[in-house]
Amino acid sequence: MTKSKNDAGTDPTETRPPKKMRLANTGDGREDQVISENTSDEPEQIENERAVEISTQPKQDGGQQAAKQLSQPVSAVPKTTKRGGGATQATNTVQTVLPSPTKILIEDDEVEDYDEVLKTRLRKLSEYTNPKASVYALGKLLPTATWGQYKAIRDRSKVLCDPATGEPITIWVVGKIAKMWFTKFGIPENQASITIMPLSKTLAQQSAILLAKLSSPALTPQSTQIVRAMKWQNGKNSSVDTKAILFDAVYDARPEGSLKTYDERPLWSLSDLKPGDLILLEMKMTRYTKKVDDKWESRAQYEMMAISLLNIAPMPEPDEGVSPIDGLAI
Repeated sequence: MTKSKNDAGTDPTETRPPKKMRLANTGDGREDQVISENTSDEPEQIENERAVEISTQPKQDGGQQAAKQLSQPVSAVPKTTKRGGGATQATNTVQTVLPSPTKILIEDDEVEDYDEVLKTRLRKLSEYTNPKASVYALGKLLPTATWGQYKAIRDRSKVLCDPATGEPITIWVVGKIAKMWFTKFGIPENQASITIMPLSKTLAQQSAILLAKLSSPALTPQSTQIVRAMKWQNGKNSSVDTKAILFDAVYDARPEGSLKTYDERPLWSLSDLKPGDLILLEMKMTRYTKKVDDKWESRAQYEMMAISLLNIAPMPEPDEGVSPIDGLAI
């Protein structure tokens, strides 16, 4: 899939997690923009970066708030305020679109095959927050987070940010890989995507509500049990498309305490990941522009930043219905 120069917005530039950074306060301020639409199983669009360390106290709770929010009417147009030049900027926050976030971050049946050490770690990851590093678990997002401010330099208007600091927010979500799209016939695609199933179906539905209501005009949330993140695999500038390079921010974070800096995490091969593997997906929320019925609209989405392996799923058993064909020789 390729992207035309004529798409709205600035052409995206590839950003990769820096190899030398403290995760407690990272990010190089570079930004991408996202500008195309996925109409199949192939990828969509994306934007910036950052990551961290771990330490939280798990909580046990319950509730089905996402299901209630799904049935609530969605405002056709989000609230906006004027900015320089007469343009408008969305002022919706995480709290205004999700006034009652779910408390079900992990469902017991999703983790029943894991030992207690891993379960404890998953609870910590699912409730992780680090305001200084602007890192939040998907189920513990900063309530005041909103689209960043427009600036001629270091524009953050297409990235979900902390309004107090203006810094992009990194979102953590733990889940099992459902589908990956990074290459076609062994060649890296311009856009990649990964789809995971979070450890809570309610959390997955809440994520869909968040993306729908932070789009402009707001969309009607669809029922879902997955979270998908995209990534440009090719660097771009205003006139030249570069060759796609396979996404390589993939790490082995199975040992407890290994989620430190990116350069301290052991690398893991993307080709060794498979459906069913348990991962920590680090991403940010961005928005891209598309034309619908001669009107420009924006769509919220997740951009992939890093993948950290937490547990390897067993290899699937071979299909018992398949048997060798005697005497076959072609």
